[in-house]
Amino acid sequence: MKKPPFCPNSCCDNYHFPEGKWFVKSGTYQTKRLGQVQRYQCRDCGKRFSEEIFSLDYHTHKYVSYKTIFQHIITSSGIRDLSRILNVSCTTVTNRIARLARQAMAISSQLTQDIRITEDLVADGFESFVSSQYLPNNINILAGKDSQFWFLSDYSQLTRKGRMTPKQKEKNSEIKKIVNIGRITVYKSFSDIIRKALDLHDHSEWEATSLYTDEHKQYQAVINALSFREQASLKHICISSKLARTITNPIFSVNYLDRELRKDNSDHTRETVQFAKNVNNLMDRLAIYRLYHNFIKPYRINKKEYKDETHGSMAGISTQNIRKELRTLFTRRRFLGQNLMMDNSDRKLWCRCLFTPLSFYADLYPGYILS
Repeated sequence: MKKPPFCPNSCCDNYHFPEGKWFVKSGTYQTKRLGQVQRYQCRDCGKRFSEEIFSLDYHTHKYVSYKTIFQHIITSSGIRDLSRILNVSCTTVTNRIARLARQAMAISSQLTQDIRITEDLVADGFESFVSSQYLPNNINILAGKDSQFWFLSDYSQLTRKGRMTPKQKEKNSEIKKIVNIGRITVYKSFSDIIRKALDLHDHSEWEATSLYTDEHKQYQAVINALSFREQASLKHICISSKLARTITNPIFSVNYLDRELRKDNSDHTRETVQFAKNVNNLMDRLAIYRLYHNFIKPYRINKKEYKDETHGSMAGISTQNIRKELRTLFTRRRFLGQNLMMDNSDRKLWCRCLFTPLSFYADLYPGYILS
């Protein structure tokens, strides 16, 4: 690194707008992993830091290939698979996945902060579970109707439904007494989806944007709670979930994402032992897959006219900007304070604030991720 990009002190003016010669070199130190590392000091606030603070491997003692992790996460490999491939512990793999997820969320925030949509929107819930099938969840997804661009995903907790034996009903009742399902409901989660849809509409040139969903009662309840002006700008259209999941279906975008997640993400492959054990880890892997789907995966594989198009470019994001951000995906660490426009759902995940059912301990996180 020739020079530090900014001062890592979020309270310093040089954090957002570094100008001129705002730093001086302040010695070096030795590490086993990197050898000699340069130190710097900010001239304004006096903050001392090293060049390593801008690296994705900050606070690590062993190099692990992020590219290998990324390639396997999007092709349905599990944590233990990666642990054996990389010859490291499962904890190390999970730590690196969390780092990649923060990269993915920051890049998505940077590339979509000025987006102007030219299409309608589609929203629906993707159902899975964490820890036990007695604890299903609903991951609400917001996507572009034509581009299949994945704008946002938000987590909500459900209770088990369907037929159960008397013994299963008894166990289900016991779990309900322990787990506070009301902490993250479908209503709260879909409210965040609606806020994102309204924000996207505000950046469009349309008088009204259509939002297609299925006939879920909670969705309609959220829409009914909106103001008259918000309801006028966001036209809600309900589609029967019994319609064939073909490309002619108005909610094809989320049906398509549902299929891809079942195929490519080990947490959601049905009837396997690779289900998620932690909500934050589950959403981390989804954040990485969202980056891959939006900015790397081709929009259409078998059509020559879309050969070089991604879902992001189809949604109106510059291909040049996408390539610029992806160039440092595995190297330059992103900072939370540098991404103030990040969605609330991603911000909660960044800070490990999602609650895991039947877990009585909060997720621990290093303090540096809040800088």
